[in-house]
Amino acid sequence: MKHKILLATNATDGFDNLIEDMLKLLNKTHRKYVSAFSPYNYQSQSLVTIKGGVQSASTQLDDLVDSYEVESILEHKAEEFNLDFEWIKGRIDDQKLSRLSTVFDLLILEQNAFKDSEVHVVDEILASVKCPVMLLPHDWEIENLVVYHDGSMDSVKMVKDFLNLFDPSLRDLPLSVLVSQPSGGYDVEAEKVFIDYLKLFFDNIGVQLIQGDIFDSLTEKVVYNSHKPFLMLGIKDGEISGEKILESPTFLFKG
Repeated sequence: MKHKILLATNATDGFDNLIEDMLKLLNKTHRKYVSAFSPYNYQSQSLVTIKGGVQSASTQLDDLVDSYEVESILEHKAEEFNLDFEWIKGRIDDQKLSRLSTVFDLLILEQNAFKDSEVHVVDEILASVKCPVMLLPHDWEIENLVVYHDGSMDSVKMVKDFLNLFDPSLRDLPLSVLVSQPSGGYDVEAEKVFIDYLKLFFDNIGVQLIQGDIFDSLTEKVVYNSHKPFLMLGIKDGEISGEKILESPTFLFKG
């Protein structure tokens, strides 16, 4: 089996750690074909780069991280991990990212590569990509899984993607299922089918019914068996912002 993985990384700092994190989290039976780009090279629609401040197009071109030296270093490091690797050189915008992501199985977005003040860049990237996204914070730990079920087929597709992409050892962790209660009523049968499916792969499952915005619920400690969760969330365009991203490893399924 093969996986095509796209990395959004600052490239020059901690690349080894990012690759190690990726290999630790993802299914080890699948060969990885990895492409990477730097957020420094991302051309924001508002002409504001990750380095901050409004800049002209010519200034942004001067800031591109596309040197031969950087490319060579990353390719050498990827070889050490036996990865097929490609560094995406030059400027990348929302249209190019959207086209690229259609053939990838997962985008891993290194949160440390984005400054808090540049939330709009994260928002544009999340809106542009067509594949699932893994938001990876610095120095992460995982003690339990949290999956959000809104009653849609996307929730099932999200779990199937998780089972295919991520290492089976994660299935041994406790799983908290957050079930959304729609305003028009609650579909008990849909929940039962979903839980029965999860039981095929997870042994330790707890269920909690929530109301309102999912991101409001995620900030409440009551939804966790620990303070170090791995989140699985199904989202549609515009439903998540960089301002709402939590400092937890988060798998976003793009429905």
